[in-house]
Amino acid sequence: MATITKQRAVDRLTHAVREARADDLVEIYNELFPEEPTTEDQAHAGPSSLVERIVAHIASGLEVEEILDLWNVIFPTHRRVWFDEDEGLMHFDEKIETVGQVD
Repeated sequence: MATITKQRAVDRLTHAVREARADDLVEIYNELFPEEPTTEDQAHAGPSSLVERIVAHIASGLEVEEILDLWNVIFPTHRRVWFDEDEGLMHFDEKIETVGQVD
């Protein structure tokens, strides 16, 4: 089980957003701003504006619940994601990707 601080989680989210493909940006953006949904066409037309709005929102100070919700969108293979208030740490299981299998 991986364990990271809240700030490290925010840093990883920000980095992932900056590296995201347009279709992933749409999903992330719509998770954060459901009242102003965007489309994949809009994301392809101006991905940098979506990225900057998402990054600014993350930098403005997310609550723990928002971090966990966003984490599940950006890192869907991570399981059992939770935050320990006493330790101030986020915990999650990383799915290990395997390339090919031996019979």
